[in-house]
Amino acid sequence: MRALTGTALGRAALLLVAADILHALDHTRQARDLASEVYVAGVSGWIALALLLVLVARGDRLAAPYAAAVGVSVAVGFLAVHVAPHWSSFSDPYSGFDADALSWALVVVPVLAAINLVATAARARARMRRSPPGPGRAAGASEARA
Repeated sequence: MRALTGTALGRAALLLVAADILHALDHTRQARDLASEVYVAGVSGWIALALLLVLVARGDRLAAPYAAAVGVSVAVGFLAVHVAPHWSSFSDPYSGFDADALSWALVVVPVLAAINLVATAARARARMRRSPPGPGRAAGASEARA
């Protein structure tokens, strides 16, 4: 866990995971039936987040670019699924039912956490480009620790 909490990128990734957990718990609280496509999108997001945590914990050189891609896809995904009007079977627009303030907050918070992850990943990537690896360090290893 220290490998994750000891870096800005790790903390940003964990923040997004926590926000997504709260969002998932809110789906349970709502007790609504969701289309299987919405579940598939959610599970795909969980798989992407799990891989992100592994990359960050290992200090992998791909952690920052992957984090940026995950952050963008999560932010766009939440907006497309829950904020945009019904557009496909992947839609679960909160405007289509009587969502309370907590439910809306638990859509906004993951989007903000995803944007934070993108910004943190961009800073980590920029730091890695400015500082070449030292002796015995793999290229990019410091990136995920930044």
